[in-house]
Amino acid sequence: MTKVIVDPTLSNLPTANPDRISVHLYGAQAQSGMAAIGGPVLDVVSRIDSEVDSVGFDFLSLSLAVTAADTFVNRRGAADGWARDIHLVVALADAGRWKPAIPLLEKALRFLSGDQWTLEIAEGDDVRPPRRRRVRSKLVIEGCRSACLYSGGLDSAIGMLNLRAEGHQTALVSHAYSHDASRQEEILRHVHGAKPRLALHAHPQQRLDHANDVQMRTRSINFFAMGALVAATLARSVPPGRQVPLFIPENGLIAINPPLTNRRIGALSTRTTHPHYLKLIQNVLDMVGLRVRLENPFASSTKGEMIRGCRDQSVLKAIAPRTVSCGKWKRSGEQCGKCVPCLIRRASFHAAGWRDRTPYKAPGNDLREVLKLPIDSDDLKAMIIAARAMKDRNVLRWMAKTGPLPGSRSEQDVLVGVVGRGMAEVKDFLESRQLLR
Repeated sequence: MTKVIVDPTLSNLPTANPDRISVHLYGAQAQSGMAAIGGPVLDVVSRIDSEVDSVGFDFLSLSLAVTAADTFVNRRGAADGWARDIHLVVALADAGRWKPAIPLLEKALRFLSGDQWTLEIAEGDDVRPPRRRRVRSKLVIEGCRSACLYSGGLDSAIGMLNLRAEGHQTALVSHAYSHDASRQEEILRHVHGAKPRLALHAHPQQRLDHANDVQMRTRSINFFAMGALVAATLARSVPPGRQVPLFIPENGLIAINPPLTNRRIGALSTRTTHPHYLKLIQNVLDMVGLRVRLENPFASSTKGEMIRGCRDQSVLKAIAPRTVSCGKWKRSGEQCGKCVPCLIRRASFHAAGWRDRTPYKAPGNDLREVLKLPIDSDDLKAMIIAARAMKDRNVLRWMAKTGPLPGSRSEQDVLVGVVGRGMAEVKDFLESRQLLR
């Protein structure tokens, strides 16, 4: 077991040892033998022209602590090379409010990352930044009715465009890594900036004697917490008992993400927007009193259906080639064209009858050449196997391999339908490229 201690007060942190990692929460830089996370966050949050919700800020702190543990505890040290045993201690301003939610949080984290999590919440200092009254780049969220996650991906772009077309005033929230930030801003220029937008970067850094883990399996809890902070702050000005929506735009096939082959059930099947995970996090929000409602407006839509149904077709056609779907984007700044998200993206353009003008990295444009590669062809081969198996597959049982499904048969039927239609889009695309016979 590796113990990770996260605290916003540097003097409260113990010195590190081989079985313990100390992380300075909101630290500007990592001290020798320690790590830090969230350095730029306080400055950005201080620009919100409203008093930020204290419980929402604690959730942000908790999520950053989870991101720190996920980043700084390397999977290579796990007994099986994958599932880590992590004891996370995080200091929050209102620890008593969060302690009853620990079992739910542990369950959600285990489902999300595949690791064994033990969570401990300690009393900490309230480090919420005061509002900066005189600053040019204020984030004025007053008047917004919701928050919407905006990653720069195709799904989030469609979600944003639909809300705008419906006249729904929403605050965008971005997890702005270096590659992502510039692309997010480029896309938004086509919609006149689409403000207000909160763009945060967890900025993990360390001065330890081992490398970071790069899987980022828990990144969604950090993204959700950023959105929840904005939504909870908006909720301070709505009538008691009313929840503010936090929209999480993701197509139904990716949300379920059924394992393409049996060996992908664990390590290769991410669960960042799986309905079971969303339900667990919603239960946590309700338990601690955050008046935020998580909502995926595209849970029953395929990616191709999202393109066809977008309420602003002209703007979508202009920005779609620059949106990002690739699972390897952060490594190179290019979309590979052959990973699972890229293949679903390409299938969606084909299903919508659109020419895909995305500049994929060679040889991603010729998938028959990808099959000849000694490496980097696994995703395409797995997708071909899965598409072939759909004819005789029990889709409900297949989906259940990823995680628990909703209890009612009507809800299950909706998910079976969207996964079946999504895989049909993939199958049609593969056939068009002469990859299925």
